Order: sequence, then structure tokens, then C-alpha cells
Amino acid sequence: MSATALALVLAGACCHAIWNIVAKKAGGGLAFVWLFGLVSVVAATPLVYWTWSAHPQTFSRAMWFAALGSGLVHVVYSLVLQKAYRESDFAVVYPVARGSGPMFSVVAAIVLLGETPSLLGWVSVAAILGGVFVSAGAVDLLRGTKSSKRQLGVLWGIATGVFIASYTVIDGWAIKTLGMVPILFYAVGLAFRALLLAPFALRQTQVLVSQWRAQRRAIIIVGLLSPAAYTLVLLAVQIAPLSYIAPVREISMLVGTFVGASLLKEAVKPSQVVGAAIMLLGVIGLVWA
Repeated sequence: MSATALALVLAGACCHAIWNIVAKKAGGGLAFVWLFGLVSVVAATPLVYWTWSAHPQTFSRAMWFAALGSGLVHVVYSLVLQKAYRESDFAVVYPVARGSGPMFSVVAAIVLLGETPSLLGWVSVAAILGGVFVSAGAVDLLRGTKSSKRQLGVLWGIATGVFIASYTVIDGWAIKTLGMVPILFYAVGLAFRALLLAPFALRQTQVLVSQWRAQRRAIIIVGLLSPAAYTLVLLAVQIAPLSYIAPVREISMLVGTFVGASLLKEAVKPSQVVGAAIMLLGVIGLVWA
């Protein structure tokens, strides 16, 4: 991976960790997701216009399918993630979601693309599974202690990881195989997300107004950093293999687990630290597999 691609991915990872911390603190639902989506669309419009002027692209049927499919998966991902943050601690949900995403991406590559991981690839996937297992509190369960909130967070984190893998595969196909311009591809998905959620969000105007008044700052931060984080990754996909980028961007696990927990004043158990470290080793292994 080139230094430019690495810099893009790491910058995106930091943006991703920050907006997730802000979203967890806000604790919003569908209204919050729709509002920050609108901010993203407005912020992206000038950039889309400039990109279209410089690199006009006619969308084929496959391109529309990829962009709209990615947008749909992102909608479900956003709603599942917000639900996960309401149900459990950030320090549990975030590393499990970000750690399991690359693992499911590898599974998708095997099933859908016919790829065969190397021995290191299989070991790395096993390490991520082991990290999730440790983060879930398996050691505590064996000792007879239970934490239903923590286990619920792991389950929701894994569900989020499934959708992370889904849009990762779709987006990689769109950029690598179909040759779509990243900004244009992502912009279509953003607009589709806003349209898709609009009928549901507009039914609760009072909630929208109260969310905007109470969480305006969080909505703007997430609305700006969320597309910025993913656009940086899409740009990196143009110059480096997806199989390298997907794992490296999970460096955000470290930022999210420790910085996020500190800012949100959540207690981080030793097993969570160990679990995050094991998952990170697995992710690094996937880079070299």
C-alpha cells in the first residue's frame, strides 16, 4: 500500500472514530440519522458539482444498482448502529462492529468472489473471532459472572459488522470493477438515503424539531465527518487493493475504544482491552495475508 493510500485511510479512520463518539453521545434514532444525512447531502453538493464538471460520468444500469444498493445498506447500517449505541456501551459496540466487518468481508469474498485466503488469512479471521469472543465477556461467563448489557452490545456490534461488510463489498465492486468516480458514486447513495428515510422522518415533525434543537451540533459534526471519512476511503480504493484498505481502516478501533470510552466516561474492562488488541492483530494480519 502506498503512503498516499495509507494516509487517506488513516485520516478516514480518525474521522470515523470521532463521528461515532459524537453519535453515541447524542443517542438519536431515525430522526437523528435523517437529519445528519441531510447535512451530508448539502455539504457534498458543491464538491459533487465540481467533480461532475471535471469528470462527467454516465451511469450504466449496473452503476445505478451499485449506488442505490450501497445507499440502502448504509441506511440499515446507520439505524442498526444507533440502536446498538442505545442498548450498550460504545467501548463494547464499536470495536466489535469494526473488528467483525473485515472478517465478514473476507467471508463474502470467499463466497461471492471465489477468493481463497492464505493460511495467514485464516489465522487472522480466527483472531478476530477470538477477539469478539473475549470482548463478549466469555471469560466472565466461564467464571459465572454475567453482563447482559455487554452481551447485547456484542450482538448488535456483530449485526453492524455484517452491514459494514455488505457495503464494503458493494463499494469495492463499484469503484474497482465498474470504474465509478468515488465522489459521484457516494453522492448518489447519500441522496438515496435521504429520500428513502424522508417519508418516515417527516411523520414525526415534532421529534425532528426537538432533535435539531437539542442535538444540532452533533448532527452537523456527524453530517460532515461521516461522508468525509468514507470519501477518503473510496479515494484510497482507487490506488490500493480493497483487501488491504478494509482492514487498515479498522485502526479506528483503537481510537474508538479508548478515547471514546474516556470521553463518554465508560468503564473499560481488561477483557475488552485484550479483545480489542486481538481483533486489531487479526486486522493487521489480513493486511499481510
